[in-house]
Amino acid sequence: MSIAQNPLTGAMKKSMANFTMYTLNGRNIIRSKAFMPRVPNSPKQLIQQARMSGISEMYRIFSSIIALGFPEREIFQYPQNMFVAANINTAFVMEGSDPVISYPLMLLSKGSLKPVTITEVAVDAGGITLSYNARALTPDLNADDEIIACALLESGVLLKTRQFIGYKPIGTIHLNYMDMQVAELICCYVFVRSADGEKASDSVWVEVKG
Repeated sequence: MSIAQNPLTGAMKKSMANFTMYTLNGRNIIRSKAFMPRVPNSPKQLIQQARMSGISEMYRIFSSIIALGFPEREIFQYPQNMFVAANINTAFVMEGSDPVISYPLMLLSKGSLKPVTITEVAVDAGGITLSYNARALTPDLNADDEIIACALLESGVLLKTRQFIGYKPIGTIHLNYMDMQVAELICCYVFVRSADGEKASDSVWVEVKG
């Protein structure tokens, strides 16, 4: 990839031969593609390709949460890039020769704030209630900072909620879902985010037992 700043050409777009040109943040970007791309066929290449496919699917599912979970980044980085970097080498386990996403290892957020400590999990017909230790988050976070939770169901429904951390030493956050059954749940996560949106914590996978 090259970046062009040519006052004669101005903004550039579309393709020519193996070059693709477009404008991003006021800069002319030129990308080139191989004339004869090689199809990856070594075991390592196939594993990496499978990892990338799995990460892309997770981003598709959790994109609205990931958009909130990676605020601590450089100006030309995006939450999707940060999510890939945080998980491509660490969020998988091998099942035979195939890499498979491990939900307990996957991060939906990453940052410098203290991770949430979940003290209790309750599931009933109205959804999932998570109790968390708000006192343990101080002094880094205040009552008007946010706690964010999400849960993925077998049906593909993504439950999500966000609220102020609050003043109580032990707070609760609730994911609403009528007729909730533990067997329907694939995974559940929680993390915190500063009120100004500039910092976040690493997400915590929540074990929900029946």
